[in-house]
Amino acid sequence: MKAFENWDSIQEAGEFERPEPGAYIARIEHVEDVEKKEYLRIEWDFSEGAYKGANQDTFDRAGFWPISFIRSYKEKAWGFFKAFISAVEASNPSYRFHPERPDPAGLEGKLVGVVLGEEEYIKNNGSVGERLYVAQVRSVKAIQEGDFTPPAKKLLDASQRPKTAGRAVNVPGPAEGWDGPLPDDADVPF
Repeated sequence: MKAFENWDSIQEAGEFERPEPGAYIARIEHVEDVEKKEYLRIEWDFSEGAYKGANQDTFDRAGFWPISFIRSYKEKAWGFFKAFISAVEASNPSYRFHPERPDPAGLEGKLVGVVLGEEEYIKNNGSVGERLYVAQVRSVKAIQEGDFTPPAKKLLDASQRPKTAGRAVNVPGPAEGWDGPLPDDADVPF
């Protein structure tokens, strides 16, 4: 292990405060054009408020972008794509999309409104987790005026949930410093 320089000046990491589902003003940070599948992968960040820069902070700390979204430009999705572009144009009066010569990188640095929803998903370890996703893209003005509808939480249906043999019991083990015998079912009071 390498030595730590300036140990006393290092601040301890605290509890991560996660944004709530709702509406935010976003700044588009990076756009990846996946031409083979005809979609844009859009990485964005909170542009104001308590979470300003939080997605970049997560990337710097953990190496992944926590919340991105995709906008398909397949022919059957053109209406949805145009709605996205219209929201960006309305939020950035000097920006105009040119369909005859589209430039995905031209979206970088632009503001747009995002409505975040929450959904359940299966984690790599098989348990159920919760995460945020971009449910809607709106103009900045629409967000500021409250012209959006937050979505209901997306729950996994019963067929997607992990199968368990019974109720989980939190029993201390070696990781918690317990070195005694683990109780059998008869010792559990419920």
